[in-house]
Parts: sequence; structure tokens; C-alpha cells
Amino acid sequence: MADILLKYLTDLPAATEANDEDLMHINQGGNDKSITISSLILSMVNGVYPPGITIWFNTSANPNALFPGTLWARVPGAGRVVRIANSSGSDISETGGSNKVSITTSNLPAHNHEFSGKTETFDYGTKSTTTNGSHTHSLTAYHGEWKTDNGRISDGALGTSFTATTAASGSHNHQTNIGAHQHNFQGSTSDTGGGALLDVTNQYITQAAWYRVS
Repeated sequence: MADILLKYLTDLPAATEANDEDLMHINQGGNDKSITISSLILSMVNGVYPPGITIWFNTSANPNALFPGTLWARVPGAGRVVRIANSSGSDISETGGSNKVSITTSNLPAHNHEFSGKTETFDYGTKSTTTNGSHTHSLTAYHGEWKTDNGRISDGALGTSFTATTAASGSHNHQTNIGAHQHNFQGSTSDTGGGALLDVTNQYITQAAWYRVS
């Protein structure tokens, strides 16, 4: 051992960087051993990122390249949001939901639509019937006698009959006043709406998601 020169770390020159195959000194179980930088990094990665963990990137970085010796895969379901799984983990990686939904009658509270109103007020004024109806009346009479329900009662030689006509009643019309009025009405509105799907997408920001396979 006389040819080995031990120095304190503070006595050694500082390295500005380390390569994967550079060696480090460790004491493992009371035994001094050497370890490469790459092996040390992998040991640290395994401690921080165990298999099954999901990590997020704000870049297009690939953890398979960042952490040699590990295997990563993208979280499936691009464009989806993350929902917390149940405590047993039985639904991990399940997918569901939709960015657009269709509103049905069962989604609406019970309601109805009523309406009522009045027609516009309009005064028709006084209206006249058509001018028509000129006519006369005829009658038969007897000189010197009169007639009862039981027949004529003669008054003598003057019982001669004759026919007479009343004077003509000229053409005429009648007037009636309609007056200002209105009418009430009620009913149901007609169907409306096009049935388009409702977009329920939240505002979002996208990130790259990876999970460690092994």
C-alpha cells in the first residue's frame, strides 16, 4: 500500500463536467467501490421516477433519450383532460366523456310557454246594407159591405168588389253600428331550434405527458 497516495477531496482538482463512464468512489456495505456516472444517474432516476409514474414536459423532449436504461411511453388520449382515478386504481387509464353533448328534454327543467294578447283595435264605424227592397201591397175590398171571419155581410146593391194597391215603398237600406272592438286569443308557440351539439370544451393548455413503462 506504500505506493498509494491518499488525498482529501479538497486537495483534488475540481472537474467542470462528468462523462457517463467517469468513475466515482462509494462505500457500499462498508466496502469501498467505484461506480460510473451513468450508473449513478440511473440509480437516481429509479428513485425519483419509478415505473408507472407520469411526468409532464413543456417541450417535445423524449424521456427515453433523457434517461438511458429506462422505457417510457406517451400517455394515450391526445386532447383529453386528466381525471383522478379511484382509490383502488381499478379505473386507471380508462377514457370517457365528450367535448360536445346533445341537450335532450330530460336535461331541461319542467316548464311551459304561455302567451296571450289582443288584436289591434279597429273601428269599423257605421255600415249600411245594400239598397234594395222597393215593393207595394195589394188588397181586395167591397163597396157597401164588409167581411168577417164567417163571410161577407151584404149591405145591399153596393156589394161590388174592387182591387187596390198601396203606394210604393221606395228602395231603402238599414244601418248598423259595429263599433271599435278587439278579440282575445291564445295558443301554443311552434317548435324551434336546430338540435346542434353543445360544445363544452374548457379553456386549456396542452402539455406532453409520458409514463414510465420499466
